[in-house]
Amino acid sequence: SLLTSTLRIHAKPREVAMDEGLELNGGIRNSSIISRMVVEGYDTSPTREDVEEALKKHFASRGINLMHVSVPVDYKCRNRRRALIYVNGECEAEALKLDGSYVGGLVSKKKSGRILTITAYPFDDNSLEHLFAPTSVIDEYRQHTLKVRGFDTSLSLNDIEKMLLRVFSGSDCFPLCDGSVLLYLRGQYAMDDALKLSGGSVQGFKFAVTEVLPETVIETGISLATARSFGFRG
Repeated sequence: SLLTSTLRIHAKPREVAMDEGLELNGGIRNSSIISRMVVEGYDTSPTREDVEEALKKHFASRGINLMHVSVPVDYKCRNRRRALIYVNGECEAEALKLDGSYVGGLVSKKKSGRILTITAYPFDDNSLEHLFAPTSVIDEYRQHTLKVRGFDTSLSLNDIEKMLLRVFSGSDCFPLCDGSVLLYLRGQYAMDDALKLSGGSVQGFKFAVTEVLPETVIETGISLATARSFGFRG
């Protein structure tokens, strides 16, 4: 469909970067590289936001920070039984050790043993794409806000913004004075592309996703991510 094609255009920057011979991992700290995994076994009845937050807390209780959690929904907006989780590369081995762990009330009572199943799902593996493909407008247009950095500090904020918009077509961004940038993306395909590029080179510069911010709207109508950039804490 036209909508799906619009989202999949975000895959182009990956190909451009490789064609131009940019070094994807040279000299980049492992903590900037992000790994993707699949988790299942949780209770699908709570809201998506509650499931995503519970998974983050479960891993955090073991000292593992989940960079991002994505629980897909079906055509009736019900949570699917498999979710995608993203961790810094240096935490991948520890995260996989939680395979078989308990996660309290969010583990499906229908599953024998009431445990989570966690498996590696590298970005270059698309064998499960049919299970995570967006099935609703909500998912296809769901906005994600990433804090990224690693650009030449001699560049003007305007130059950094133009560079990011060339790489992530259809996105938006907000340069910050500390040299980092808030990158606004829509849809899971665009999100995966950005997280895959973390730890590599974009337009000749090191690129690192340092944080995925919650997109909570406050009373002023400004997203929490944007508000934080102005010093708001809430």
